[in-house]
Amino acid sequence: MRSMVTTRAEGAPGRAACAPGGAPCAPGRAPRAPRRVGRTARVLLALALTCVAALPAARDLHAAVTIESRIGDGQWRSVSAVSPVKGERVFLRVDEAPDAEIRWYRIIPDVSHCYSNARRRASGAHEWNGYDRIAYERVELESFRGEWEIEPLRVVSHVGPVEGVRRWLRSLSRVFGRPVRDRKDVGSFWFQVEIERDGEVDRSPGLEDADHRGLPPSVFRLSIRDGDGFLGHLASYFNVPGVFGSSTYQSENYIGVDCADVLVAAYSGWKGKTIDTNYSVAMLVDELTKIDEFDVRLGNPTRRVLWGEDIRPGDLIAVRYKGSRQYGHIAALLSDANGDGRLDRGDRVMHAGPMPLVVTGLPGACVNGHVAVLRFHDRF
Repeated sequence: MRSMVTTRAEGAPGRAACAPGGAPCAPGRAPRAPRRVGRTARVLLALALTCVAALPAARDLHAAVTIESRIGDGQWRSVSAVSPVKGERVFLRVDEAPDAEIRWYRIIPDVSHCYSNARRRASGAHEWNGYDRIAYERVELESFRGEWEIEPLRVVSHVGPVEGVRRWLRSLSRVFGRPVRDRKDVGSFWFQVEIERDGEVDRSPGLEDADHRGLPPSVFRLSIRDGDGFLGHLASYFNVPGVFGSSTYQSENYIGVDCADVLVAAYSGWKGKTIDTNYSVAMLVDELTKIDEFDVRLGNPTRRVLWGEDIRPGDLIAVRYKGSRQYGHIAALLSDANGDGRLDRGDRVMHAGPMPLVVTGLPGACVNGHVAVLRFHDRF
C-alpha cells in the first residue's frame, strides 16, 4: 500500500473515562461526585459565553481559494475541471489579494506504480481488496510565483533540475518494454494555488484533501483531449494512474483507471452521459456490438483483417487468453501505423491496465489469444 497523505490520528486508545467530564479514574479510587455550581459561577459562565459569541469568527488559515479558468478567448468559469482540445490556450487566475504572496503548484500522481483495488482469483473472477493508496507529489511552478493569472501549459513540464533528474530516473520503470513518462501534449494535469499573507495561508483544494480513493474532484484538473471523438476523449486519460479493479467513481473523476473503465469513461465523456455500471471486460463483450472474431498469435491475426472494411479506429479489441473462459483484457484500436491496410503487429492501440493508459503496438497490448472486435452502439 502506498501512502498519499500522512495524517495524524485524531484520537488514541487510553484509559477508560468514568468521571464527569471524561477525566480518567485514578487506580483503586472511586469517582468523585460532581460539585454543585453556585449561582454566581453560573452567571459568570453565561457572561463569558456571551462575550465569546460576540467575537468575530477566527479566520480559517486554509480557506478555500477558487481557481477560475478560461479556454482561448472564452468566458472565465469557476469550475473544477476543464477539457480543452490539444492546441487550445488555457488560462488560470485567482482574485488578487493586496500585500500577499501567491504560489502555483502542479500535483503529479505517481504513474510508475501498479495500483490494485482487487486481486484475480484462480477462477478468473476478481476479489475486492479495498482502495489502494495512490501516491502523489506536489511541485511548485516557480516561474509563476507572484503571478495572479497564468497560462499553465506553457510550463506544465517545468521542474527544478534536481527534481527533474529524480523524476526522469523514476520514470524508467517499464511498461511492455516502454518507459513510463507523463504526456505533456495531452492528458490530465492537476493544479493548486496558495496565497500567503501575514503568516496565514489560503489555498485551493489540493493534496491535503485526498482521501482513500485519491484526489477529490474539487482539485482543479485540466484534461486535454486529442480531438472531439471517442479516441480524442480517451487521450485525456493519459497521466491518470493505472488501478487494477478501479471503481466508477475513480474513472469518472480521472483518479485511476483499468482497461475496461478507461474506455467506458472516455465514451461517457464523449457522449455526455453518465454510466453508473462498473463494466468488466466480459460484460463489455456481452453488451457491445460484436463486429468480428479471430485469433491473434505473436501480435498478428491468423487471418486477414482489413482497416476500413473489417475494423476502424475506435473499435475495441478484447482478448480471451488460452485456457481461460473469460475475456481478460481490452484495448482501443488507434491506427494502421504501417499503412499496409491490414491489422498486424505494426499497428497501434491505446490501452490501460495494470499500468496507466499507453499507446503501443499490437504485441504490447497483450492480445495474443482469441479476440473479439467490439463497437459502441447508441443504446450503450
